[in-house]
Amino acid sequence: MSYVKQNFVDGQTLTAAQLNHMEAGIANAAGTQGEKGDKGEKGDPGPAGAKGDPGEGFTANAKALLLNLFENAAYKTDTMQPTLNALRAEWGGSAQEVPVQSVSLSAVTMTLNESESKTLTATVLPTSATSRLVVWTVTPAGFATVSNGVVTGIKAGNCTVTATAGGKSASCAVTVEVVETAQLIYSLPGETVLTQGLDTGLKLLEHASTETPQYTILVDAKAGDDFNANTWPAFLHCLTETGDTGNLPGFNSTSSPLNNKTEFAYYNYGGVTLSDSIEHLKTRTRYAVQIDGRKYRGGSTYCPLTEWKTTNGTIIDVPQTFLIGAAQSADGSKKQQFWSGTLYQCRVYKGLLSDDKVNDYIEKGW
Repeated sequence: MSYVKQNFVDGQTLTAAQLNHMEAGIANAAGTQGEKGDKGEKGDPGPAGAKGDPGEGFTANAKALLLNLFENAAYKTDTMQPTLNALRAEWGGSAQEVPVQSVSLSAVTMTLNESESKTLTATVLPTSATSRLVVWTVTPAGFATVSNGVVTGIKAGNCTVTATAGGKSASCAVTVEVVETAQLIYSLPGETVLTQGLDTGLKLLEHASTETPQYTILVDAKAGDDFNANTWPAFLHCLTETGDTGNLPGFNSTSSPLNNKTEFAYYNYGGVTLSDSIEHLKTRTRYAVQIDGRKYRGGSTYCPLTEWKTTNGTIIDVPQTFLIGAAQSADGSKKQQFWSGTLYQCRVYKGLLSDDKVNDYIEKGW
């Protein structure tokens, strides 16, 4: 480093001795730079870490389900379409969506019994639709189940099965009915004019004291135009006449001249009206009577089915057969109290038909 020797610094005059002294101080302060040391050796690399589990990823079915969720979202909110397209592209598909135009079912109504299964087929159009995955639902729950279109009845009632694909849907109204276990034991061979009564030959209460009687009796009949109740005509009769009006084992239905009603009594207890007037008797009418042990009930086209009633009478065996349009005499030797008219049909079941079946018969017939 060189300096121009001047005899003044910052406006002050310096002597030659002062200048020489200053140069010597600067040289001593600079000193001599030492040499750079050698670079050390690079250390050995550490062992590599274990490779992580790559995972299984989404299955094809999982992808289809996720796409279905996005498609439904896109159908409801158009802002989801870009997300749906991006997801398709990510999974190697096309970002171009072919929307579902319609979904239809092979039936719009279905009736099945409890535990019975029937199949619905869903048709998704167009056939080129991007999403053809069908999702099945049942509302309300509890009456039936559905799996891939197979509908199974659980308990009696009504529900709706719906098939949905690509935001479109179709529904089927399902009715589940009680499984009928009652056995048909008698059916009238053909339309019969009643003048002297009809003997069905059925001994319905022959073992009533030891075997619980359980029957459903359905009758379709019309009294004649000249019908009157003066003789207390018997309509339905399976009774052991004892001559004691306080104890009439069995069941009996007669028309009363006192009020023109036709009542049904079971082991001496009544409370069931089958017809409320002679005018209604002269109109074709459907009647229903049910017996379940000590309980009984009845109704008709003009008289709603009653609640179950309970007899307090003693349940004893009745050896007489079931008559329609007549009654047995007290000693059982002849028929009397004839009910004149036309019997269109009579069916007797051993067991109880369901409430729905009985009411359906009363309202609509066979």
